[in-house]
Amino acid sequence: MKAGSGDQGSPPCFLRFPRPVRVVSGAEAELKCVVLGEPPPIVAWEKGGQQLAASERLSFPADGAEHGLLLTGALPTDAGVYVCRARNTAGEAYAAAAITVLEPPAPEPEPRPAQRPLSPPATGEGAPLFLTGPRSQWVLRGTEVVLTCQAGGLPAPMLYWEKDGMALDEVWDSSHFALEPGSAEGGRGSSLALRIPAVRLPDSGVYVCHARNAHGHAQAGALLQVHQPPESPPEDPDEAPGEAPKPVVEPLKCAPKTFWVNEGKHAKFRCYVMGKPEPEIEWHWEGRPLLPDRRRLMYRDRDGGFVLKVLYCQAKDRGLYVCAARNSAGQTLSAVQLHVKEPRLRFSRPLQDVEGREHGIAVLECKVPNSRIPTAWFREDQRLLPCRKYEQIEEGTVRRLIIHRLKADDDGVYLCEMRGRVRTVANVTVKGPILKRLPRKLDVLEGENAVLLVETRDAGVQGRWSRDGEDLPTTCQSSSGHMHALVLPGVTREDAGEVTFSLGNSRTTTLLRVKCVKHNPPGPPVLVEMFKGHKNMVLLTWKPPEPAPETPFIYRLERQNVGSEDWVQCFSVEKAGAVEVPGDCVPSEGDYRFRICTVSEHGRSPHVVFHGSAHLVPTARLVEGLKDIQVYDGEDAVFSLILSTIIQGNWFLNGEELKSTEPEGQVEPGALRYRMEHSGLQHQLILQAVKHQDSGALVGFSCPGVQDSAALTIQESPVHILSPQDKVSLTFTTSEKVVLTCELSRVDFPASWYKDGQKVEESESLVVKMDGRKHRLVLPAAAVRDSGEFECRTEGVSAFFSVTVRDPPVHILDPREHVFVHAITSECVMLTCEVDREDAPVHWYKDGQEVEESDVTVLENEGPHHRLVLPAAQPSDGGEFQCLAGDERAYFTVTITDVSSWIVYPSGKVYVAAVRLERVVLTCELCRPWAEVRWTKDGEEVVESPALLLQKEDTIRRLVLPAVQLEDSGEYLCEIDDESASFTVTVTESYQSQDSSHNNPELCVLLKKPKTRRLWSRFPPWRRTAGAE
Repeated sequence: MKAGSGDQGSPPCFLRFPRPVRVVSGAEAELKCVVLGEPPPIVAWEKGGQQLAASERLSFPADGAEHGLLLTGALPTDAGVYVCRARNTAGEAYAAAAITVLEPPAPEPEPRPAQRPLSPPATGEGAPLFLTGPRSQWVLRGTEVVLTCQAGGLPAPMLYWEKDGMALDEVWDSSHFALEPGSAEGGRGSSLALRIPAVRLPDSGVYVCHARNAHGHAQAGALLQVHQPPESPPEDPDEAPGEAPKPVVEPLKCAPKTFWVNEGKHAKFRCYVMGKPEPEIEWHWEGRPLLPDRRRLMYRDRDGGFVLKVLYCQAKDRGLYVCAARNSAGQTLSAVQLHVKEPRLRFSRPLQDVEGREHGIAVLECKVPNSRIPTAWFREDQRLLPCRKYEQIEEGTVRRLIIHRLKADDDGVYLCEMRGRVRTVANVTVKGPILKRLPRKLDVLEGENAVLLVETRDAGVQGRWSRDGEDLPTTCQSSSGHMHALVLPGVTREDAGEVTFSLGNSRTTTLLRVKCVKHNPPGPPVLVEMFKGHKNMVLLTWKPPEPAPETPFIYRLERQNVGSEDWVQCFSVEKAGAVEVPGDCVPSEGDYRFRICTVSEHGRSPHVVFHGSAHLVPTARLVEGLKDIQVYDGEDAVFSLILSTIIQGNWFLNGEELKSTEPEGQVEPGALRYRMEHSGLQHQLILQAVKHQDSGALVGFSCPGVQDSAALTIQESPVHILSPQDKVSLTFTTSEKVVLTCELSRVDFPASWYKDGQKVEESESLVVKMDGRKHRLVLPAAAVRDSGEFECRTEGVSAFFSVTVRDPPVHILDPREHVFVHAITSECVMLTCEVDREDAPVHWYKDGQEVEESDVTVLENEGPHHRLVLPAAQPSDGGEFQCLAGDERAYFTVTITDVSSWIVYPSGKVYVAAVRLERVVLTCELCRPWAEVRWTKDGEEVVESPALLLQKEDTIRRLVLPAVQLEDSGEYLCEIDDESASFTVTVTESYQSQDSSHNNPELCVLLKKPKTRRLWSRFPPWRRTAGAE
């Protein structure tokens, strides 16, 4: 489905939840789940609130929408609840499952040959224990069957048999059953054999042997399956010899009923037959006997009806279905004509049954009428999602399902479904050691018998039955030829779980679900009465409920304090009759009501209230008595005791009873104040702010049954520090005044000051003062050296101060912005930094490394001015410089260029043509503004005059002729070192023709470069500096 522009996707949704796993320590544990969402969710596994990460033993396999947690070599510490959490942009979902790790059973020691075998546990006093249980059997009709069980216990248990949950005498036709009691082997118990001389088809079922004595109950079961002999139809014992056998199914005497079902749906036929002897049932389709298979289930329901269920009906299933019942007295038939309604839209090519070998692959293929029709794949009622296990391919109208790594549990019915629930069905048969697998799930009511059957390819092989990874006891397992049975009689909720049959590497699993049976709670007691003949005691009587409950039960007695809404349980009793409730059973004095109910494993009956109420007074006893109290002058003294019950009492001080009508009071005006508190079982007397003169006072408490006393002692109050309670951290700047204050609890009590563990000495720079409770240490003008740990110490207690003295912060005044310095080789470069304090330390750095003074680097300090000088700069001296002062920095970028030419312009010879009296300007641009040049005319140095001007402007040098004359014609040179710029000036009375070969003067154009901060000070040519403008 394509989502629209406003679709926010779909939150994660679990299609299959992880199931709990029980494994033996050292084995492999795996949790699996299937989760969908749009966009596909991100899945993470957690345990104990922490997300799990993959490791050598833990991995998280994922296959499309299927996600797993695989734990190898499970340890007991791995046990716990694992949470699978799935998130996407639309929401979040989670599912949890538990992994239980069991310790492997200890091997049983083998008895020595010379020793006698140990006595079985049943030889002692105890509950019954089966020594030998019945074995499941698969026999032909008419065979004699003997089911035997032996049980031990003391006293010897009583044994009895049941068939399909009914006692043998309740079975409709049990006249041919014979019971043969006896003794167990060696006389260590009892045995009871059930003999069936000639079994009939109705004798098939589950037989359970029960063993019961005064200490408990045990049971063991077996399955009996009776089959029709293959070659001849069942014989009528009353049929005379020589007569021709009757047809298996007689012709119908009336028209059969009609039943319609839509293709792909289930059809269920039920036949209820009675007769004696119990009839034998056969199902027929179109005159041929039917045998159970994957799509045809035959069973008997709880009401005794015989059921034939045809799953996922197809057109080929239509026809006449007959239920034939016969016994020695005759036979009867019931028939139904099945019609399968086909849908309008059908598969162009339906699925075909396929076979595959275990661990191989199986391919199912069908065709839909239109390539755009969506389809879905199912294994019976479980939808299959695309993954590595189930590869789903769509090629035009072809729909293909490839099942990889076939297992025994892959055997079954598969469906391909298109819209309108139109289905095509096929059987997949998996060939392997296991021919008949377990059902996907088995639902059993609590208390019923659970039977699981497996058929193997080879006879006599030994398989392994387990539940949630734990082996099941051998007493409930049976094997005969190719058949293996597991019989669990009287299942409980503890029997639920994943039951697995393993044979080598092949295994088949079913989910056993035990459904609780709803039971009615027991009835209430009757004839309840209350008698109050004795003081401080009440007698309660009642009779058992009618009718009496079928399961064990008890009586629960509850009380209620009159005026309260809460009922509190007193106790429970097992037998009806009478019970006495004394005053000691209540927590406090008061009037109490009582009620009673019946409680069993099936619930609780309604309460029955005893008529009236009783006044009960608990008898108190001392649980925790008074203790002598020692406190300091001015503190509160607290006396406390705990009683066994809630009861009022009286407090005494020096033999005088304290008033109990007021929670607070005073012994006499201006004397000791007190406060009394009572909370539950605890009583307290608080004497407030006791004085030294109260020392030796005697405190007492009295109530019915309890008297106790204790003494009060006042001690001299020791000194303690009032402030500061915790360590104090202080920070100052130099020259500030520092005052450390410590306040003690006593006035004028001596104390000493320490710095860094050494006792301080007073001086002009450190003063110690004491003012009543306060002790002070003063530093009039703190210096950096005064930093440290200070302590005010007295009588084993101390106050601590951490003092830090720092210089005031330093600020850079100039430069405030990034400075760029350009110089050429051998020039002197000076970097200047000005700070606001002359004594402030300054550090220079180049490219992150601190600069040290050397022959090529000079560091100068002049008051607040700090300089870094490069006397003869080289290209390698360039870089990023920083001036660090406190927390501030000034930045400089120095570039040293190795110059090969002084003259920038002109680069070639310049020809100038002028008319007399015109203004002529010869311009030369240099690479440095401080460079000096020499002007010559025809080889002689020119002399500045009003008629010839020499000008300097930054890097520009000019020779100006304000009014040129004819004699000014000639060769002019601008010279510097070994370089020169040449100008040829030609002066005429008037302009010559434009065709003259020498009349091509160059225009001298000076291009202004972008202005940068290029700072030059007025130093000699050999010294170049950078600093403020």
